[in-house]
Amino acid sequence: MPELSDRMVILAMLLTLFLVFGLVFTTRVPDRTGPSQLLWRDQAPTQQPAPESSGTLRI
Repeated sequence: MPELSDRMVILAMLLTLFLVFGLVFTTRVPDRTGPSQLLWRDQAPTQQPAPESSGTLRI
């Protein structure tokens, strides 16, 4: 296997870093300026009191 000079190794590492950063920034999802995609309820539903005499276990 031929010996690589220090310059070639450094150049290969720099090219690899540029490739990785390029892939990361090109596949990133753009920021959304619109409203949130999650739909939140205004209020939580009121819970019905559990009947104590039914003998059911409520978790």
